[in-house]
Amino acid sequence: MDSTTLINNKERELYFLKHFQQADFHLVDFSFIESLSWQTLTKDDLQQMTERSFWQHDHHIFALRNDFTDQLLRYYSNYPPRYRKVAYSGPIVRDNHVYTQLGIEHYNPTVTDMQADFMVFYEYIQKYLNDDIDFVILGHYQLIDLLLSTKEQTTTILKLIQERNISELSSELGASHPLVQLLTTKTTEQLDLLSQLFPYNHRTIQALRRWEQWFKSLNVEDIHLDITPQPPRSYYKGAFLKCHLKKNKYQQLTGGFYKGDLEGFGLGFIL
Repeated sequence: MDSTTLINNKERELYFLKHFQQADFHLVDFSFIESLSWQTLTKDDLQQMTERSFWQHDHHIFALRNDFTDQLLRYYSNYPPRYRKVAYSGPIVRDNHVYTQLGIEHYNPTVTDMQADFMVFYEYIQKYLNDDIDFVILGHYQLIDLLLSTKEQTTTILKLIQERNISELSSELGASHPLVQLLTTKTTEQLDLLSQLFPYNHRTIQALRRWEQWFKSLNVEDIHLDITPQPPRSYYKGAFLKCHLKKNKYQQLTGGFYKGDLEGFGLGFIL
């Protein structure tokens, strides 16, 4: 990274913190190195350990932060949050690479809260990054429960869905199965088909439609449905979104709703 890029990123990070402080978010900072205990690790924590950079010293486990949402969730599960809205910035490590993550969390949010949070982040992207949204990918982590019966949710089927292996899914489920019909439809048309295949007032479909209509109110028309992702953590249970930018093609504003020991809405961005 050259000096100009380094300075620009530092300035963008500072602008981000000031921007959200002015929007009444409380700024928080946590250690880059987390101290963990094997005895208190949850199933989600244990699954993450294969993804993380960690080591053991003097009977203690230490790990480099790989995600702020997870770190805050662990902390606030033990110490009730003093603030409903927090913003943060700092390094994370993924696949042995260090990135700067900007993000926010809003605990116990309403739908209006989530949309307002997104607008604050959107304003930051437009004002300080001089960029805009190119297209949006929407999904819902409970969509699989709508599309597949419990019996159909086998390891094999779920893997085929992630691989988008339509031919094998057709063999396993049948060509007329709703999931197969969706995967053979354009992603920009899948939400319309989903509303035809299932009751329009289903909570999962309503959540997706709500975000779709809201993005369209912002003049974002290129909206795609993604039915393939599996929840990376057990507490990711709601709608999620990925907003790709126009100028910086590899950058995304991502986020979604989660509900576990703590209920919240988070948005994150990698500089």
